[in-house]
Amino acid sequence: MTPKWPHVFLMATRIGFRDLAAIYTWRTWLFGWFLRLVTQVVFFTAIGVMAGSEARVAYIAIGNAAAVSCIEAMVVITATVRERNLGTLALQVAAPTSFVLTYIARGLYCLVIGTGSSTAVFFIVMPLFGIPLHLTTALLVPFFMLVVGLSSYCMGIAVGAIVCRSPATQWLALNLSYLSVMTFCGVNVSVSYWPSAIQYVAAVLPLTHGLEALRALIDGRPAETVMTGVALELLVGAAWLAVGVVLFKWAVAAERRRGTIELSA
Repeated sequence: MTPKWPHVFLMATRIGFRDLAAIYTWRTWLFGWFLRLVTQVVFFTAIGVMAGSEARVAYIAIGNAAAVSCIEAMVVITATVRERNLGTLALQVAAPTSFVLTYIARGLYCLVIGTGSSTAVFFIVMPLFGIPLHLTTALLVPFFMLVVGLSSYCMGIAVGAIVCRSPATQWLALNLSYLSVMTFCGVNVSVSYWPSAIQYVAAVLPLTHGLEALRALIDGRPAETVMTGVALELLVGAAWLAVGVVLFKWAVAAERRRGTIELSA
C-alpha cells in the first residue's frame, strides 16, 4: 500500500532535523554560524551609521536582517548533492512516494532555522542601533520572515534541481543565488536604484516584495500596501516552487536515463 503523503512528509522533515543535529551542536551553531550572521548584519548596518543617516541605518538593518532568512533557506540548494553523496536520492526515486515530496520535506529545517535566525538577528540589531519599534509591529516580524524564507526556499528548490545534474557547482550556485537577491532586491539600496531590466528581474526574485511589505509595516503604511507585498511574495514563491518541481522531475528522469543517479559528486 502506498504511504499517505502527510506521514511521509512528517517523517522526512524529522530526518532533516536529525541531519542538522548531526552537523551542529547548539554551541557550534550559536557561537559559530549564528554569531557570523549577527556580525554580517552589524557590519552592513554600520555602513549606514557612517553615512550619518538614521533612516539609512534603519533601512540597512531591516534589509539585512530579512536577508538572513533568505540565506538560510537557500542552503536547501546543496541538499540534492548531499542526497546523492549519501546514496539516498536513488532510494527516494525508487520509493512509492514522490521523491519531490521527500526532498522538499527533508530540507524544511533550512526554512525553520532561517525564520528563527532572521527574527533573532532583527531583535538584536534594532535596539543595538537604537532603531525604534512598536510592540504590535514586533509581534508580526516572525510572520514576515517566514514569508520571505518560504519564497526563498522555493527558489532554492528550483536551483537545487539544476545543481543535481552539476554537483560541483553547488556552492557557486548557492552563493550566486543569495548574493544576487541581497544585491538587487532592496536589502541595502532600493530596487528603483537599478536599471529597469534589473528591476524586472528583482520583481520575480524572492525577498523583494516581502521586504517591501515589512518596511511598509514598520513605517505604518496602509494595511492594503502591506498585504499586497505579502501576496506578491507568496506568488513569487509559488511560481518558483512550480518551476522547481518540473526541473527536479526532469533532472531525475535524465539521470535515470544515463544510469548515473546513484553516483556521488
